Amino acid sequence: MTTRILVMEDETRMRRLLDLVLTKAGYQVRTAADGRQGLACWRQWRPDAVITDLKMPQMDGLQVLAERNARYPEIPLIVLTAFGTVDTAVAAMKDGAFDYLTKPVDNRRLLEIVALALAESRPTTLPDDEMVGESASMQRIRKEIAMVCRSNSAVLVTGESGTGKELVAKAIHRSAGGQDAPFIRVNCPSIPADLLESELFGHCRGAFTGAVQNRSGAFLQADGGILFLDEIGDLPLPLQPKLLHAVERKAVTPVGGDRMQRVSVRIVSATNRNLRAMVDEDRFRRDLYFRLNTFHIHLPPLRERPADILPLAEHFLAAYCRHYQKRDQAIHPQAAELLRHYPWPGNIRELRSIMERTCLKAGDGEIRPPALPERIRKAGPKPTDRSAAESSHLADHERRLIVEALTQSGWNQSKAARQLGITRNTLRYRMHKYDLRPPG
Repeated sequence: MTTRILVMEDETRMRRLLDLVLTKAGYQVRTAADGRQGLACWRQWRPDAVITDLKMPQMDGLQVLAERNARYPEIPLIVLTAFGTVDTAVAAMKDGAFDYLTKPVDNRRLLEIVALALAESRPTTLPDDEMVGESASMQRIRKEIAMVCRSNSAVLVTGESGTGKELVAKAIHRSAGGQDAPFIRVNCPSIPADLLESELFGHCRGAFTGAVQNRSGAFLQADGGILFLDEIGDLPLPLQPKLLHAVERKAVTPVGGDRMQRVSVRIVSATNRNLRAMVDEDRFRRDLYFRLNTFHIHLPPLRERPADILPLAEHFLAAYCRHYQKRDQAIHPQAAELLRHYPWPGNIRELRSIMERTCLKAGDGEIRPPALPERIRKAGPKPTDRSAAESSHLADHERRLIVEALTQSGWNQSKAARQLGITRNTLRYRMHKYDLRPPG
């Protein structure tokens, strides 16, 4: 399907130029002469990315950005600005814009930023159902997911950013037999506080400026399924009693409305904050905390489960090799050692990003230390004379281990890979590397 780009620009000549450049690059383009017209097109056409001028009649770029944050936070928005309003464009980036372009627009830079925005907003699709890792922590998490799926209790998922909290929410949704039931995500910090109530509960026409029609909120959209409240710790304090009321009554009242609507929704919340401490500091309502925390699942950071680092790295690497139609790649033992020693402050999200870039950078063949980012190489164990001498015998030692595993498994590659703790693709690569073939 052709990627869709929506352009909002009031200058006719600039609008036509952007249309021409983007269309020539292979994008499907629609244009609008102001923000109000552009938003109408956005709702109907559902673009993959949006480019908007900051200064427009009817509705300017900052108002468009606010609407995007409220309704379409996953869609990247690029702002156009004249030289004298660069400060405004930078402020827009702080509010969630992806980047800005100054006029006159450099066509090459335009296409570069659009490509980056699309890549950032649509990471390569990998299987959602694979919670990779066999550490004690991962085994506990799988058991807790299976346990909580037997009830309809609210679940609170905690852990640092990038540990996979949304993945747990989706696993609960899937394991509870909700394949056809809705799964609605609301990212609390990405939506302006004055619009978050409408995002959750909906609004009636005329409830506030810009409310030109009735709109169902996330609660009604998730009716019969799961409402995932991401980063619930960022929910504004004045809105917390309204959320508590909706959860307890199983009903919502749209902004500007006077009639409650019944809903059947399971709440799964996630946060990287210490909610209990926030309760003690009166920054989060105690009654709401206990209502959302009927069942608690904690995800430890990746540095606390090092046994999962290499399986995750190999999982992502194999997936990206398939996606980019590249030959299977394997991780050299020295590179694997560096990955194990790196503290992964960005957790699984950082590891996934690194493996995608490494897959592209390394070309076909084996992932060796030079293909890894400098920060990972610097964080690795410092070599000694002894380790250098041992590394010269590493290949022989590795070959011997692989032969032993293959022999013990009767040359069954799947069994041998499990015994070695590597993927089957990695084993096949090693067999090719050492020219290992079944006897006879």
